[in-house]
Amino acid sequence: MANKRGGPLTLKDMTDGSGCTPRTVRYYERAGLLQAARSTGGHRLFAPEELERLNFILALREAGWSIEEITALIAARDQQPTDHAACKQLDARVSQHIAELEHKIGVLSRLRDDLLATRKTLAVCDGCTERAVKTDCEACTRLPDLADLPHGFRLSWRDRPRSLQVVADDG
Repeated sequence: MANKRGGPLTLKDMTDGSGCTPRTVRYYERAGLLQAARSTGGHRLFAPEELERLNFILALREAGWSIEEITALIAARDQQPTDHAACKQLDARVSQHIAELEHKIGVLSRLRDDLLATRKTLAVCDGCTERAVKTDCEACTRLPDLADLPHGFRLSWRDRPRSLQVVADDG
C-alpha cells in the first residue's frame, strides 16, 4: 500500500495499512525490525516495503513467534559468513516453524470442532434453561451420555461428580 501521493508512508499510513497501533510500529522500529527516515519536521517516513514487512511481522507474532525469532529470521542473511550458510540456517529455521505451525493448526482445528459441537449442545440446553433457574443436567434425557459430549461442554457446563472434586487439605 502506498499513500495517496505514492511516496513514503507516514506512521498513520502504517497503522491504517496494518491495523496495529502507533506504539506497535514505534516498538518494531526501536527493535530494528522496521526502518524509517525522518521528515524535516521529525516525523517518521517509511518506504512502502516497510508496510509489507510490518504485516509479515504481525502475522508471525500472531502465530506465536517471539521478537527474537523474528529478528533472527529477518537478519538471517546478515548473520552468516556466506549466503550458502545463511540459506541452510534459514531453511532449517523455517522448517522447524512450519512443523510447529502444523501442530498448532491441528490443535486449533480440533478445538474449533469441539467448540462448534459445544455450541450445538448448548442449543439443546437452551430450552431447559429457559424453564428453570437451576437445571438438573444429570437427569437430562435430551443429550447423549456425558462421555459422548464435547469436551468444552463437559468441562464448562456439566458439574463434576462430587466424588472427584478435590478437597482442600488443611494440614
